[in-house]
Amino acid sequence: MRQLADDVFQIALTPRDGVNAYLVGDTLVDAGLPPHGKRLAKQLGGKIQRHVLTHAHGDHAGGSKNLKAALGVPLLVGARDAQAARTGVPDTKLGAFGRVTAGFPGVEVDTELHEGDTVGDFVVLDTPGHSPGHISLWRERDRVLVAGDVFFNMSIFTTIPGLRQPFGPFTLDPELNRQSERKLAELEPSLVLLGHGPPVTDAAAKLKAFVATL
Repeated sequence: MRQLADDVFQIALTPRDGVNAYLVGDTLVDAGLPPHGKRLAKQLGGKIQRHVLTHAHGDHAGGSKNLKAALGVPLLVGARDAQAARTGVPDTKLGAFGRVTAGFPGVEVDTELHEGDTVGDFVVLDTPGHSPGHISLWRERDRVLVAGDVFFNMSIFTTIPGLRQPFGPFTLDPELNRQSERKLAELEPSLVLLGHGPPVTDAAAKLKAFVATL
């Protein structure tokens, strides 16, 4: 684990920050692919009280069922992604192919989250587009933002870092996602933590420049 801010740790689940989870206080945000769930449970047992998903895609929710079975912690998901989490069938533009490539073991959802709810020190923000119920987590006191896949900070083909749109075939509504990108940029975060790619430091200027190109 790599500490990034007060009570905030990055857990890189694949090399070069290809898939990330985060420990924020006593909350695990995302759980990677199915094999990662048991690994996270072994690594974090006794440290976490809840598990939150930014969205219900297989590279974020894949490990959730194994993690929940091992640790018994409650799972919190954005309300509009809760059904996808329960069934393991994500909403994508790819139909049956998307259900196979982004699907995952369905898992019981304990709490459906909405804008303004709190998770520890963080406030829930609705940031749909990549998925219908995608959420982000915002801590205003030090301007830390956990933003899932609203942005990518790497190329999935070369792994070269840099802000990008999330991978198009798995983004249900690109225009709605761009609206979410603008919403997050307006917060002027100092640190942005994403599902794919390294942390974005000095983030306010970088996000502002990025959304100016949309």
